[in-house]
Amino acid sequence: MNVRRQYSRRRLLAAAGAAVSGLAGEFATPRLVFARNKKSVTFTLPWVPEGSDLFAFTAKGMGVWDKHGLDVSIARGTGSVAAAEATGTGRFDFGMAAAAAAILQNVKGLPVMALACCQYDGTMGIGVLDNGPIKAPKDLEGHKLASTVISGDYPLLPAYAAKAGFDLSKVDRLQTEPNVRNRLLSEGKVDAISGFAVSIMPIYAATGVKAHFMLYSAVGLVNYGYVLLAPPQRVAAEPQLCAAFVDGMLEGLKATMLDPGEAMKLFFKQVPEMALAEQAHEQIRVGTGIMVYVAANPVIKTNGLGWIEPEAYQAQTDLVMQYLAKPDDKRPIMDALMTNRFVGSVKLSAAEFDGVQKNSQEFRAYVT
Repeated sequence: MNVRRQYSRRRLLAAAGAAVSGLAGEFATPRLVFARNKKSVTFTLPWVPEGSDLFAFTAKGMGVWDKHGLDVSIARGTGSVAAAEATGTGRFDFGMAAAAAAILQNVKGLPVMALACCQYDGTMGIGVLDNGPIKAPKDLEGHKLASTVISGDYPLLPAYAAKAGFDLSKVDRLQTEPNVRNRLLSEGKVDAISGFAVSIMPIYAATGVKAHFMLYSAVGLVNYGYVLLAPPQRVAAEPQLCAAFVDGMLEGLKATMLDPGEAMKLFFKQVPEMALAEQAHEQIRVGTGIMVYVAANPVIKTNGLGWIEPEAYQAQTDLVMQYLAKPDDKRPIMDALMTNRFVGSVKLSAAEFDGVQKNSQEFRAYVT
């Protein structure tokens, strides 16, 4: 990616200072900004440190949270469902997970509220080799498809088949573990896999596997990627804390979108073991690039980073109720699922947005 060096480390830190002064006045009391005694805050990722969640490390490395008086510790995750559950039960102050996983926890009776959207496409889809037999969803009929049952994309395969116009019963389906699934496609032992492009394609790109994903969203299945989460009782009792945390995360996301290369330096400094891994740089670069591509949605031009479209969240709730919930589960009300109370102040200029979209086009080929 031909990225201009818009954000040197000095500019990243300067941006952090500017971000602090922009906190909404609604949360001025009690004031955490420039607090003398930092407040310890725990945060869980949905998965391991990778390109899809790199912006959390950008936020920490920039020092935005520090200037808000927050000492944020970042924990690795074991999946979106586990991250949403751990946040809802209060094991972590804040968390990040795929929107569908967060909605599902509410359906199960464990309230957790989305405070901001970081990715407007979860990149759920069907991965195929560029030179393979699958050129369109209909081609899956009569071919082998490997999936992981515990992955968030799996329950929505019937919905994708219905929208894409193919008969899922005519697909030769295999169930396997994630690493085995990924290898089966690269070795040509299956014709397709289902999964999340933002996590799988970086591995393929770094190891020379020529592949791409046909996204669920391409046939009209709305599926947000990562959203920031907090228990609703924390939102009610500590709005200033929520505002400061969300502001810091979105400043990190903005900086990552403007200069992924500089953000990667902050990432590797905090996760040095990744820097030692073979092909790690390219893997993180591609993962970050795909994340930026799906984060640069036109909705942020008008409403700012983090904005959650109520209609889109409603559509995702429809999918959860139809394909993930039990028949007797109650549908949660929208006001309990999400809020835009803490977003809107972190924005890209029109020129910045256009530049981000232009610079992320390299990664479009992986998800079309």
